[in-house]
Amino acid sequence: MTAHATRRRSASALSLAAALWLAVAAFAAAPGAFAAEPAHYLQLDPHWVGEPYQWQLEDGTVLQRGVTDESARAAVSARPGQERYALETLAMRSPVRIAAECWKRPQARFDACIERGEAGPSRARQHAEADSDRALDENLRRRSARAAWTGLDERTVARRLRRALDAQAAWDASAQARQPPARLDCATAGAGLPPLADAGQRRFRAALDAGARTPAGEAELIAAARLGHWRAAAALAKLALYDDDWESAQTLAAWLLERGAPAGYNALARSLDVAGSYEHGRATPGERDLVARLRRRAALSGDPGAQMDLADELEASDPAGAQRLRDCARQRFPDIDG
Repeated sequence: MTAHATRRRSASALSLAAALWLAVAAFAAAPGAFAAEPAHYLQLDPHWVGEPYQWQLEDGTVLQRGVTDESARAAVSARPGQERYALETLAMRSPVRIAAECWKRPQARFDACIERGEAGPSRARQHAEADSDRALDENLRRRSARAAWTGLDERTVARRLRRALDAQAAWDASAQARQPPARLDCATAGAGLPPLADAGQRRFRAALDAGARTPAGEAELIAAARLGHWRAAAALAKLALYDDDWESAQTLAAWLLERGAPAGYNALARSLDVAGSYEHGRATPGERDLVARLRRRAALSGDPGAQMDLADELEASDPAGAQRLRDCARQRFPDIDG
């Protein structure tokens, strides 16, 4: 697995937990002296000043909430019949055992009576990490399924993409490459597109209805692509780049090229463009030129995705060409904006 696919923990669930904690903490006193000196408190390390906390029973029942004072103290209270408690902050949970006798002591002798357990992650943090792990596992499963159906190995993919790059110069010198987009013949440009089988088209429509970036939508795209639907494969390649999934994007580009689908050139262009941006902060002039040439080839050969991409790029410099490209894409594939 490459570095970009290394397991990463998402902070979203923990951030939500933090927001909820801060909301309830807003009802507690701000850092400073307690409104009334508590009968008992736990002394924390100095850096825990102003920390939202919950004082809980061992089973997680919340007895009180608060914010540590300017001396990093957390007020605590007893529950009759209970000895096992926990002080939980956003990040940490510290179990303690406090016998009934301890509560009868003054604060000066209270701390020495407490039996402290080993601190660990807070329950909020554990839940957030579990949610993050589940989401990451699902993401990795989706990544692995995204292009596995092609059956192409890494060497085959590299060889096919290299062949396309090596042949680009010859296409650049062709009459087709010199054709102005504003004068593009839509019928001629799309004449060489591979046919789309009805079965694949039904699955592709189901993907659009579900939302291509949803798990259900992506599953439908894979099902359509397995049936030879090149638009579904092109959509998967684009989806892969949203997820920094370079391997899948390039594998899908190779699969498209093997089947004579111009979308393969645009999938390769997108992959090179995004990869260059990540590597250098932005693609180099040479990389941008190659991307533009590959995209132009795909667009003038009838790929609707490339036509829409190129139209966006030409909007300011060649509005007539941009409009013609969009017209061609929409005439053949009315759902292109969906």
